[in-house]
Amino acid sequence: MSKKFTKIVALFLILAMLCTGCGLSGAPADSGASDPAAADDPQANTDSGDGSAEVKVGLEQNVYEIPDYTNAGPGVKVLRLSVSMGAGDYGTSASGVMFKTFVDRIEELSGGKMLAQVYPASQLASTTDDIVNGILTGAFEMAEVGTGNWGDYTSAFTPMNTPFLYASDAVCYEVMSGEMGQIMNGQMLADTGIRAEGFMYLGMRTITNNTREIHSPADLRGLKIRVQSDPTQLALFEELGASTMTVSFSELFTALQQKLCDGQDNPIISVVSRKFYEVQNYITMLNHLPNISIFVMSDAYYQSLSAEEQAWVDQAAQDATEACYNTLVETQEILKEQLIAYGINITDLTAEEYQVFTESVPNTTAMCEEAIGAENWSKLMSAIEAAEAKAG
Repeated sequence: MSKKFTKIVALFLILAMLCTGCGLSGAPADSGASDPAAADDPQANTDSGDGSAEVKVGLEQNVYEIPDYTNAGPGVKVLRLSVSMGAGDYGTSASGVMFKTFVDRIEELSGGKMLAQVYPASQLASTTDDIVNGILTGAFEMAEVGTGNWGDYTSAFTPMNTPFLYASDAVCYEVMSGEMGQIMNGQMLADTGIRAEGFMYLGMRTITNNTREIHSPADLRGLKIRVQSDPTQLALFEELGASTMTVSFSELFTALQQKLCDGQDNPIISVVSRKFYEVQNYITMLNHLPNISIFVMSDAYYQSLSAEEQAWVDQAAQDATEACYNTLVETQEILKEQLIAYGINITDLTAEEYQVFTESVPNTTAMCEEAIGAENWSKLMSAIEAAEAKAG
């Protein structure tokens, strides 16, 4: 199932030519989902009517409509999904492929006895508090919450918030899929009553800003960077010398546009889907942390399901997790190339520059190690070493 959707995605990748002299000043300030691409030819211009070409960044959008199952017949269980992706990303971006896969698989596996209704753009809940409360009170059945947003509820995902541990997407995905992922999910369940059904891997986080290239921690001084509310992530950027602030993801574009903050950290896929490139000139591939959202359901609701229904949910979530990762791997370099063509300055750190960053945060790393505990820290290091060997 995952391969089917990733192949569909590949058919709709679009890259429009950069018109002469076109830059960020000509981009519309819209914080919604990515625009539809212009043409089947990845090198084609889109004529705006005045002889100029409109630059497009991102994957083809609006290929699929989100199914409406709100009036499903009697005897059909409908799982309401609160998600942050825009409706136009459904079935195309990595996150959109994840949710479309889950919707299709849950219907297929159950023979239509169980359906999933997607509510995009944080319609049901926009903050972590709202999501957690909504899940626990039954306002909706499932949601996705980034590992960097669990800090007020559990320290379970500290291994994913410890900086500069993961050398590649493959290493991180392998660790999260294995024993360490089970340990993290188990702690979250014990601390919150919320269980993980899968996870959405969206790549390594980058730093964007609208001021200058970032090559060293010294370049971050004087910049106000929006980070997630996790204590270790706040500590990381403060130790690197930046000022930090927290803003909900749904309000981040506006905060950048109004210069309430100078920059932010998110993976390439989020920079594109949220159009941060319209208000940020510089991207540094710091790759300091993986970007992972946990696909969750309250344990109380899960236990209310029959064994057969639980199996449908478990299998659909596993298939969706794999589909998301495969799509991310296939598309993120294309998105990066599109950003470069658009005119964004993207900095890839040298090995020496990266080493300076890793050596600049000993206090944050020590704080994470203490929070994880000696036994699980040892397991984490072993898991990373094994994943690196497997990745080659």
